Amino acid sequence: MTAIDAGAGPRLRLVLILLAIASSIVVATEFIVIGLLPVLAHDLGVSVADAGWLIGAFALAAAVLGPPLTLLAAAHPPRHVMVATLLLFAAGNAIAAWTSQYAAILVIRALQGAALPVFISVGTATVNGLALAEHRGRTLAKANWGFVIGVVGALPAGVALSEGGHWELPLLVLSGLAFIASILVAALFPTVGANFPKLGDQVGLLMRPAFLTHLALTVAAFAATFAVYSYVSVWLNAVVGMDMPEVAITLFGFGAAGFFGNLVASRIADPIPIAGTVAAVAAVTAAAAAAANYHGDMVVLAPLLAIWGAAHTAVVTLCQVRVITAGGRAPAFAMSMNISAANLGIAAGALIGGFVIDRAGLDAIAVAPIGLTLVVAAIAALTPWAGRACRRG
Repeated sequence: MTAIDAGAGPRLRLVLILLAIASSIVVATEFIVIGLLPVLAHDLGVSVADAGWLIGAFALAAAVLGPPLTLLAAAHPPRHVMVATLLLFAAGNAIAAWTSQYAAILVIRALQGAALPVFISVGTATVNGLALAEHRGRTLAKANWGFVIGVVGALPAGVALSEGGHWELPLLVLSGLAFIASILVAALFPTVGANFPKLGDQVGLLMRPAFLTHLALTVAAFAATFAVYSYVSVWLNAVVGMDMPEVAITLFGFGAAGFFGNLVASRIADPIPIAGTVAAVAAVTAAAAAAANYHGDMVVLAPLLAIWGAAHTAVVTLCQVRVITAGGRAPAFAMSMNISAANLGIAAGALIGGFVIDRAGLDAIAVAPIGLTLVVAAIAALTPWAGRACRRG
């Protein structure tokens, strides 16, 4: 029996499997561009910084447009919403591979970014509705397997498939996979009612101190982890001395360790979601700091990167479970807000980490996460107080 099968009824098991397949493709679409930036910049005739906006536009659209679009999607059956978003990803990747216009690809990336929170939120809300209350945190963690698979495969697969400068091939592969996934979801996804609360009840989450504190914790946690993760490939190449194929293999191992991190997160998500988040962020920071100091010894570096990768994925899973649980009867909107907060954290972390590296060099890659981890701990300490304030109100 697999991790996905354990404790799941037939409909829930099918939803988890389909969600793992489809969300891995959607998530891979977001992250695969990271490994393609140099060749994209060259072929599109733009600077690497401008090419970086292909990542930024995706994240910004997810942060700003994801929540309102999720509210609009609430009126439609989950299967219809998921098929429509998968077809958007299939068409978008195909058009991006066909065109050579930077502006067109930028618009496509923004549209896909806006659709990602809708897909993930609706799928996760369906899982939340089918899961047993006493195992909800563990089941929601299982729904995160697609994210892990997408991250594990995106960077190394993108680097491998684009060998020789053919960045179009990874996008065409993702386009085909998204189309196949849309057929599977259309044919096999169970008929489940939308079952969303009223609009006022969903938006009302934004008036609850406890929920807002959980969102702030997600922003800080993602800022801490991405302040260092955003530059890990550059650090491996420039400081550790790996060539790009070695970097791709290392990133695959880094992501593969995330499977273990997700498994651990699924075990602690129900009993200690807040403390678990702080512990996972602290583990990322500690492993990254140790790796920065002992990068010359591969015997030491390899397990440190594995711990880093496992903790990185655990942060993602624990943040999802925390915010969805805090969202109560509005899990889809809560999930979309968590994705929005996560993308804000990613952007902030990349900026803060880049600011430190610009001034202190890549050897200081782990400096920014140290300060941000203290912010995470401070917000986590406030979360129980915010919950009590909400109940008093």
